[in-house]
Amino acid sequence: MSAPNRPAPVATPTNSFTRFGFARSWRIALWCVLIVAIQLPASANDVVGPVVGAVEATTAHLLYRPAAAEKQMRLTLLSETGDVIKTVDASSEQANDYVAKFAVAGLQPGTTYRYKIEELTEKSNRQAKPIALVEADAKHAFTTATPARDDNRVSVGFVSCVDIEPNGMWADMRKLGIDTLCLMGDTPYIDTADLKVVRDRHRKFMQMEDLGALARTTPVVGTWDDHDFGKNNGNGLNMQTGKPATRRGFVEYRAHSQYGNGSEGVYHKVDLGMIEVFFLDPRYFSQTEPSPVDPSQPTCFGKQQWEWLLEGLRQSKAPFKVLAMGAIWQDKKNRETDDMFTYWYERDALLDFVKQQKIGGVVLLGGDIHVARHLRHPQRVGYDLHDFVISPGHTRVITELDVYHPSLEWSLVEGWQFLTLTALGKGADRKLVAQFRQPDGIVNREVVIDLESATPIPTKVNADTDSLSRELRAYWSFDDDLANASVLGDRIDASAKNGAAVVADAGIRGGAVQLKRSQQQFLNVSRSFLDETSTAHTVSAWFRSDSLPAHGSSERQFLLESTAEGSPDGQRAWHLSLGLRTGEKPDQVNLQIHTVTLQPAANPEAAPQAIAQGPFNAMLDRDQLKGQWNHVALTFDAQRMQMFVNGQKVIDQPLPIPGPAAEFGGLILGGHRAGVGRNFDGAIDEVAIWQRVLSAAELQSLYGNGKPAKIGQ
Repeated sequence: MSAPNRPAPVATPTNSFTRFGFARSWRIALWCVLIVAIQLPASANDVVGPVVGAVEATTAHLLYRPAAAEKQMRLTLLSETGDVIKTVDASSEQANDYVAKFAVAGLQPGTTYRYKIEELTEKSNRQAKPIALVEADAKHAFTTATPARDDNRVSVGFVSCVDIEPNGMWADMRKLGIDTLCLMGDTPYIDTADLKVVRDRHRKFMQMEDLGALARTTPVVGTWDDHDFGKNNGNGLNMQTGKPATRRGFVEYRAHSQYGNGSEGVYHKVDLGMIEVFFLDPRYFSQTEPSPVDPSQPTCFGKQQWEWLLEGLRQSKAPFKVLAMGAIWQDKKNRETDDMFTYWYERDALLDFVKQQKIGGVVLLGGDIHVARHLRHPQRVGYDLHDFVISPGHTRVITELDVYHPSLEWSLVEGWQFLTLTALGKGADRKLVAQFRQPDGIVNREVVIDLESATPIPTKVNADTDSLSRELRAYWSFDDDLANASVLGDRIDASAKNGAAVVADAGIRGGAVQLKRSQQQFLNVSRSFLDETSTAHTVSAWFRSDSLPAHGSSERQFLLESTAEGSPDGQRAWHLSLGLRTGEKPDQVNLQIHTVTLQPAANPEAAPQAIAQGPFNAMLDRDQLKGQWNHVALTFDAQRMQMFVNGQKVIDQPLPIPGPAAEFGGLILGGHRAGVGRNFDGAIDEVAIWQRVLSAAELQSLYGNGKPAKIGQ
């Protein structure tokens, strides 16, 4: 930043007497200042707090820095009528930057306590009156959490990326009466491992007037992200020598019940009855050891945090569980590697665990990117998984990080943003209300998640025919229209392009969609339906070719191909790609698969890369395809692709580079990803896609010797 314009200096006399007189006066003034500084008490600028930290049903944690001086202090909790309930002593030691911590247990749930803090001098320890530092009044009070899981309103505020500067968010949160404030990283910006600077930045951050007023009565907890961890795009490897210092400063200025494993990391959780927040640490352990889910890849969370998180989720009784961290759960799509896309195997293993254990009420939360976003991952954990990104808490936005994602529902590239999650309701009517907010009471978006909609649906599989409904993600029967009949509903209804139409009673069963190549007709599905980085899925379809690519020509006809961003486009995104082209012999046609998968990172601190694989070819008799209904099924398990035609395996291809599916945004039926140019000529019917690999018996039932089993019944 360039220096601001300043007025020219004023000329002054330069004779020796004037210089001597000025120098003498300067020395005298300096000595006076030093003498006064020695005599005066420590400046109020040294004081931090009191800050209420983690408060649960029966416990509370507070911190206070009285000044840059060591003091013995006593915290006294009083009832609202003035009765003394508890006393706890602590000291402000130089080793901890003079920050004293008070931990109180044995409290009553849902109870308001006032508190005072006193200095215990040598005389006061002998029954003389202590020196009052913080008075017990309405400005110094907190309320313990109510542990009830039902009919208990709880509101939690989240903010990330906040500078040490005035803003209206803290005052708004006080007006809203949130029960807990969560600082989600880059709170504040530090960007160094110099302990002196780390402490100074934390101190100044907690000294902001409006935040200080909020923290005197509202519990303040949180985690860190890269800038308060000490380095942009920081991880446990590139901050290996600096992270002990940044952790020390973080621990000193946060009053939590837990700090990671006690010596490393800062992960912890807070149980507020209706909401339990898991504060994750994606920084400290990242890149430092093999992943607990894939030893060939580096970890993000580390083995101890991983086990702590799984056990915490397994044991949680809260209706809603928030998995919160400073980084985001998806791909930032820039050169940085501090997102969970880099560690997709741990992210996916975590979400698979939630699904397999049938853990309801889980939502994701992140920050970091200076853009607020709401994503909804359809049926990812046995129900739709909501994913909130809240950033920034200052005014500097990063427009280029407002990137496409197939699950994106909404985004806002503006500053001063914070999020509230409020759980309320009773019994079957319990819900979580998310509000993206800005100061002055502005609500930019509200999302209501009913607990019932965030509860896994019990799986009922009684026979092979019944099992075809299990993990069914997309199903277009084309009997009457282009509607999807899977659990994803109208999110993935198809739309007809260039006059494509359903023809009644023209399909292998019921209606079928008729496509004319000469008119470049196709169907578009504008949203994705598989899990991100899917490792297991099956595609099934019936097709009847009215014409086929002429032998020796460059003509190609695509039955289906995925798109990059939900609309026809030439960008590479063909994880699902199936098409016809000329065969090796005049009487053959090549039914060909292409795929794009995710190649795991080859080096430390690198990101995974999308890689094209194929084509994988199946030479079929031309007479078999022309004018007749044929069934095709593709299976993918991240290790190999298989293709079955009319129940017979025609491709069994190990992937040269194993990996999950790369991202895609939607699907073209009857054409390639650009929509026009390589269109299919004929009819397509009974297209279905599952989020699993179907068994051999299920694949045979789909063909059924020309009488396929009913899907989704």
